[in-house]
Amino acid sequence: MISSFSQKNHSIDSLAALLLFAMYVLFLLFLLLFGAGSYQASVKSLDTNNSLYTAASYITTKFRQHDVPGKISLTEIQGTQTLCFQEDIKGKAYCTYIYFDGSSLKELFTAEGSQADLSMGTDLAHLQNFHIETVENTFYRITLTDTDGHSSCFLLHPGIPI
Repeated sequence: MISSFSQKNHSIDSLAALLLFAMYVLFLLFLLLFGAGSYQASVKSLDTNNSLYTAASYITTKFRQHDVPGKISLTEIQGTQTLCFQEDIKGKAYCTYIYFDGSSLKELFTAEGSQADLSMGTDLAHLQNFHIETVENTFYRITLTDTDGHSSCFLLHPGIPI
């Protein structure tokens, strides 16, 4: 014999189950929102580091590729300061210019002596500022600033170190 007390379905039982389910859904929504915010902060940080790292790595690699003294120089083209990496390919002289156009670090590869048009350069990285200066005629001090204002400054020496 089943008692009538255990067979009755009380509204409080349904309400408790519904309340527990609602709390579970709210917990999942908060977890999702906090996770999305954390992910966005992480992506922004990676983008910031990526612009500076890409530009610094590219310039450093160019210096290492042109490790012969006299093959790297600072020149001015169309009122813009450029780094010129000179090289000979099959007996013909070429120059790779790296420069800043106001919003991007750019590269332009052209035959030496030709009229270089800086508007034809290829974007390397989006930056806020790029500055090059010679230090004691042996080192180049390169300062990069990304679009968020983070800066990186480093020295490079053309040629093989003694």
